[in-house]
Amino acid sequence: MSDARDGQASAAAREAGAVEEVERNTKSQTTAATYTTTDHDVIRAWAEKRGGRPAAVARTESGDDPGILRIEFPNAPGGEARELQPLDWETFFKKFDENNLSFVYQEQTADGAESRFFKFVKRDKG
Repeated sequence: MSDARDGQASAAAREAGAVEEVERNTKSQTTAATYTTTDHDVIRAWAEKRGGRPAAVARTESGDDPGILRIEFPNAPGGEARELQPLDWETFFKKFDENNLSFVYQEQTADGAESRFFKFVKRDKG
């Protein structure tokens, strides 16, 4: 496992015991590093530490498809402009994998505050 002080392992990856399942995107030493993973335990640990819950954008669902995935943060500044429908983690990760997504996230902002930055991106084909 990487030493936490060297900036190579994210806190969520260490908490989930999945350091090898996370790729650090930022090569320079910075508190605002971003990471990419597909590991469900890492994603869940990161979200839950921040009070996040799995959700989907309301009115984007179709049949068994829950719609566009999001992580909902209660009391987030500015709030969501669109309504979110809560999901369970199993449904969330099923859709995540079916859509071949990766999770890009940040542990801390440049000033060292806890970050809620994340986005979903398509996985590399390679």
